[in-house]
Amino acid sequence: MIPTVTDGNCPFKAGSNRSGAHSRVSMARSLSLKGKDMDSVLNSLVVTGIFLAMAAGAGIRLGRSGKPYGFAKVAIHIVLFILVLSGVIASIYKLQLIADAGQYSTLSLYVTLLALLTNLAVGIRMIIVKRTTPNMITTHKTSTVIMALSLIVSIIFAATGI
Repeated sequence: MIPTVTDGNCPFKAGSNRSGAHSRVSMARSLSLKGKDMDSVLNSLVVTGIFLAMAAGAGIRLGRSGKPYGFAKVAIHIVLFILVLSGVIASIYKLQLIADAGQYSTLSLYVTLLALLTNLAVGIRMIIVKRTTPNMITTHKTSTVIMALSLIVSIIFAATGI
């Protein structure tokens, strides 16, 4: 006899055994895995936030020091930026792998990514163009603040499960 979906013995149908115990166990297992996955996302977001704070601190020190900055100071700021970028991308990727992930956390990470790309464009222009205008500096600082706020909101949403 060939198993069909209607007779309850189909091996491809989720929870196909007649007692329902298998489906309850698999549902409980998937809920516990979701919690572990959200913990992983939350850890990534917190580490990214730490890197963002370090990058902002390095940027503040760069702003206060006189030009030319020196290679090491700019290199540290760029490496921290790359770590923030990779942390945001990894967090977005992890959230997309979770079936019932919080949409608000993902949305706020997209805002973080948009601010990060704005920050990148202005930062590259500030490195290439020797004369920076106050508008470029204000845009760079504002995008950093927006990035930090949206990352904090994403951490809150991930922690609460929204």
